[in-house]
Amino acid sequence: MFPSNFFYEPWIIKCHGANKHTTTFIDPMKKTVEENSIAEMKGKLSLGCIDEWLFLYDEQSKEFIFLDLNSLSRVRLPSLTEEPSLPRETIVFTNFSLSSSPNHPNCVIILHGVKLDMGTYTVQERFFMCCQPHDARWNKIPLDQEINGLTSAILDGKMYTCGVGNCVIVFDVLSLLAGQLDARTISAPNLPQFPIKNMVDKYLVESCGRIYLVRLHHYCQGPINNIDIYCLDISSHEWFRVENIGERAFFLSGMSYVSVCAIDVGVESNCIYYLSLGGGNEGRIYKFCLDDQTMAFSLTPTVETANEGRFCWFVPTRRLKRTIMGSSAQPRNVLNEVNADKVIMENEITSSVSRPWSDLPMDLVELLLPHLSLVDALRVFTVCKSWNLASDSIQKAKTWPWLMYQEKTDGTCKLLDPLNGKEYITSVGLPSSVFPIRMLSSKDGWVIVLDAANAMFMSNPLNEDVVKLPPLEDFDEDFCGITFTSIPTSPDCVVMAFCADIVNGNIYIYKWHSGEEDWTFIYDDESPMRTAAKTNPVFFQGEFYCLAETGELGVFNPVEETWRILDKLRPVYLEDDVPLTGKEDYYLLELDGNLISVFKCNYFDNDIRIIKLDTEKMEWIPVKDLAGWTLFLDTRASFAKPSPHKSWSNKILFTAFCSGPIKICATYCMESKSYDIHFCDTKNPFDSVWLEPNLIRKCLMDVPC
Repeated sequence: MFPSNFFYEPWIIKCHGANKHTTTFIDPMKKTVEENSIAEMKGKLSLGCIDEWLFLYDEQSKEFIFLDLNSLSRVRLPSLTEEPSLPRETIVFTNFSLSSSPNHPNCVIILHGVKLDMGTYTVQERFFMCCQPHDARWNKIPLDQEINGLTSAILDGKMYTCGVGNCVIVFDVLSLLAGQLDARTISAPNLPQFPIKNMVDKYLVESCGRIYLVRLHHYCQGPINNIDIYCLDISSHEWFRVENIGERAFFLSGMSYVSVCAIDVGVESNCIYYLSLGGGNEGRIYKFCLDDQTMAFSLTPTVETANEGRFCWFVPTRRLKRTIMGSSAQPRNVLNEVNADKVIMENEITSSVSRPWSDLPMDLVELLLPHLSLVDALRVFTVCKSWNLASDSIQKAKTWPWLMYQEKTDGTCKLLDPLNGKEYITSVGLPSSVFPIRMLSSKDGWVIVLDAANAMFMSNPLNEDVVKLPPLEDFDEDFCGITFTSIPTSPDCVVMAFCADIVNGNIYIYKWHSGEEDWTFIYDDESPMRTAAKTNPVFFQGEFYCLAETGELGVFNPVEETWRILDKLRPVYLEDDVPLTGKEDYYLLELDGNLISVFKCNYFDNDIRIIKLDTEKMEWIPVKDLAGWTLFLDTRASFAKPSPHKSWSNKILFTAFCSGPIKICATYCMESKSYDIHFCDTKNPFDSVWLEPNLIRKCLMDVPC
């Protein structure tokens, strides 16, 4: 009945209810899908899996069942007597918790449900439903507080769940079982404004007698790019950030979680495995390694069905495991091992010449500079004042984009040279840089970052120039992106933050001009844009271009403060006039004076589409060959650069890099339509951005003459 090796490694399960009588089993290692018929699962929806108990809902009998996947024994719960009062109303359960194993006589099961008006998509009622195994009925407790966490965790008779805003609500389990609310609210960790609430998945996890809060961050509601973890001090109700979870491993999916000893399961310890599977033909399984602050994702096919069943992890814990997810035989990527000769700023510069370097004619220096690497060009700055003034010529050095990321909260960032596979260290330059930072955008060598104290800065990490931006007021709209027109030290620099109100279909924009003390709020109640793609806008020919999820191209004029859709431009379509679904990966950037869009439907066909905007004919033109150009793609910042060598021509680089002693970014070849390394198995820092080096420096007064 079960697939081979089912009880020897983690699997992914989904039961489909009455629409499909087979159960879907996905092997995350082999990336295979099996459809098996198991009588105990027929006609039931899977809601989650805790330990080795699968939580099922029988649509016909309206009965909840816990199924032991080892013995196929069942623990039945009362039928659901709560019915919608109106035809267009429906009841949705968003959360469930167990106080102990379902076969324990004192086990308490708690469901969090909402009654929705499907006509207006508004919540009519919130409630808990509680019972113990073999009870005759459920106890329903009306709830006047909103619950928005994906999971709840029970410890010592208390249920911890995430409330609205920066709070965690603690309920007494026995009081809920008796039909009463006995709750108190404690503060959650102080969290940055970005990403806002709609871009954070929150999981509360009980592990080894502790309560953990795991937050997964999305950028523009796209793929996950960051994670942070907090542990609760039960006695003081204070949260503290943790950098590791020891020998444990967390498996997160939907509205359930599993915390296991990694050795018992045969997976890598101090890791979090997150299942992000939905509609469509592919999904992502993320692995967050807390040892080196990196993440990797693998792709697995999914099965799309018209029902409410959930994909969930099944993690066997009772048997000797024979396989290891993410084989440890492969070389580990230890990012903190950076050789001293790779550090950008060296403390000592040795010289054996007797004459001063300033005597060397500048004509010779300028002839030399285009042949230097970026690091050597930076070192030229420190030789003497006259050489320090040669910034225009130094700009001609080999300055292709680097990958910038923060591995440790010690006030430094790492810069990865993707073409040489070398790493360098530089100071972030922020007043509070000892805390984790989030990178929101990059342009002209400057990065917009947000620190843990909710302060937003624009930083040039190569010369440590910093410009502080005004605090951006909290808002509930969906963050679409942020970018700027020019370097912030320029008097004409303008920063634009875009937000979309999906319910009302409006666009909200925050505008900051260099020298101003506050943001200017721009409200457009008749915006033609409804949903923005998961990529930052591009400042092109004096205007901001935004790609919509449905393929339209919107343009915002910062001077006139007006929106328009290029209505003569046919929206982007997939092959055979198939419309975009909003699930694709989008990139928008400028290439040699043209606006191009790069997008990928899924990673299994190894095909990437590039189209160029013809402004005269107002149409998208397919691009089959990048010729002498190389693309550096990321949702926060993408760049097109002349290829430094013919071997890099017609290539696309992504922000992920492969594991091993030599780091190199994942590369796609337009000619062969394939990845040079297996992109889905590469690692990526938790938060990273492409940085286009800007070597225009501030005057170094302490440079010797």
